[in-house]
Amino acid sequence: MQLTQHPTLLHILQINLNKSKIAHLDLISYIKGKDWDIILIQEPHITNKFNTITTPPNDRPIFPENQGRDDTLVRSISWVSKALKTQSWENINVLGTNNITAIQFKGSYGKITIFNIYNDCNHPRMESML
Repeated sequence: MQLTQHPTLLHILQINLNKSKIAHLDLISYIKGKDWDIILIQEPHITNKFNTITTPPNDRPIFPENQGRDDTLVRSISWVSKALKTQSWENINVLGTNNITAIQFKGSYGKITIFNIYNDCNHPRMESML
């Protein structure tokens, strides 16, 4: 796995933005110049006009497989740094939900799968989907 500065470390940031536009834009501003390999976001801000989620230019967005197929809000999105070679990772689709995104890395070290889960704590559906 080709990582930014430390070849044996993944730098991961996890945050719930509570659908806040200000928090979303602050996050994009905050991460500029930082060495985050993966950013896991729950409850991102979704623009009203175009129903899109703003992604920083140095990252690739990973959306849920179910995005856009129904009116359910996307509550989980992951950003993967463009510094990570696309051959080293893949999006793992979790069907039937906009609350989970997953990324799997493969290399000489084996495999590692990272799940980004929005769980509203009112029901065990996300646990059973996993």
